[in-house]
Amino acid sequence: MNTNYEITVGLEIHVELKTETKAFCRCKNQFGASINTNTCPVCMGLPGAIPTVNKKCVEYAIRSGLAFDSEINEISVFERKNYFYPDLSKAYQISQLKKPFCVGGKVRYKLNGEEKFTRLDNIHMEEDAGKSVHDAKNNKSYVDFNRCGVPLIEIVTMPDIHSSEEAVATLNSIKETLVAIGVSDCKMQEGSLRCDVNLSVRKVGDPVLGTRTEMKNLNSFKAVARAIEYEANRQISVLENGEKIRQITLKWDDDKGENEELRSKEAGNDYRYFPDPDLLPVRITPEYLEKIKNSMPELPFDRKNRYMRDFNLTENEAETITSNIVVTQFFEECLKLKNEPKVLCNWILTDIMRKLKESLEDEPKIQISAKNLVDLINMFQNKEISINNAREVLDIVWESGESVVEVAEKNGMKQDNNEDSVKQIVLQVIEQNPQAVADFKGGNERAKTFFVGQVMKLSRGKANPQIVGKILDEELNKK
Repeated sequence: MNTNYEITVGLEIHVELKTETKAFCRCKNQFGASINTNTCPVCMGLPGAIPTVNKKCVEYAIRSGLAFDSEINEISVFERKNYFYPDLSKAYQISQLKKPFCVGGKVRYKLNGEEKFTRLDNIHMEEDAGKSVHDAKNNKSYVDFNRCGVPLIEIVTMPDIHSSEEAVATLNSIKETLVAIGVSDCKMQEGSLRCDVNLSVRKVGDPVLGTRTEMKNLNSFKAVARAIEYEANRQISVLENGEKIRQITLKWDDDKGENEELRSKEAGNDYRYFPDPDLLPVRITPEYLEKIKNSMPELPFDRKNRYMRDFNLTENEAETITSNIVVTQFFEECLKLKNEPKVLCNWILTDIMRKLKESLEDEPKIQISAKNLVDLINMFQNKEISINNAREVLDIVWESGESVVEVAEKNGMKQDNNEDSVKQIVLQVIEQNPQAVADFKGGNERAKTFFVGQVMKLSRGKANPQIVGKILDEELNKK
């Protein structure tokens, strides 16, 4: 990018809340249901239907605010955001503007070892619209209203972001935090976390922000980064040609790697917000707020720092362990059984993560118990099993759920630490390979590696490598 310019980015992140029912009715909040089956007069906005607030949605909005150090408003108001799209049957969306649940706050993250943060403007609760389905072949469009009324929080950042890396780091921290506090699964592939990017450019040192554009249809962190880079360069090119930036809404095409103009950008007053007459203001009592505060878990950012401080994990190790709530919980369970965090971390980052990556599932599960993994590590540390056999046992237990001790014994994988039995195998190998003995005596050190390999092969991997090496040195030096 032209270094004479700097970019300024603000994010609008829409997050589907993980509730059983929708925001203002009792329809199921369910992804993937048959088209137009989870609908009712309330979420369709039929005449006479009266919405009621889902209390769990309010709790989740407040939990999100507390996680990002927001101020929680004592009184919050729902408003009607008026616009007409085919997928919004009642021509308005229940949302919040002047008195949202959460005001201010910040998203903490680390980038290249430096602690940084992005300030928040607000976090407000609203309902989702339906989904338009376009049939290009028959030149028709359809609407699935199942998503109408699905509960959302919208997290609006301040324009504090000045690179694609900062934007992705902010998004990643938001995702990890919301999953950790249990308010959303944040599956971008299912649309439960969606991001709009507002971007402008200005010359370095210019105190006035440039005209911003808004980018939509960003369905991955990679797409966010690519879109920011593309749009920044596009705007700089426009300015360098002496033209002006128009305030427009753009659609990102990830296949083409470019933006497509959708429409002129709406201003807040275009939506004609006004308080929803069917919904009373919501008052958050100090007692209710304190109850939610007391139920908050440790946040990923804090846990990451604790792991680095107390367990001597590297930043990358702590980041990997805390970035997935399932892995974090598994690590914590293992810690209760074995207080060697560095050892546990090494096994999880290598062998457990290897198994998770091999899975073809969208959400792979850890298919070994904490006790089984700790037992396996103890067997290896006590030299009862070699590292290769330990990994083979892990593979078997991952599928069968059996005890690692039973699998190792049943399959003859326990390591042989008996010097007498190992010596017999060593002597046999030496006797069968006179040329290799001659090579070794002639100064070819690689011959010893050959002997070790043959002993391990003959013992089916059970011979203790250290004992093998020791006896080999003794016997070969006698020749």
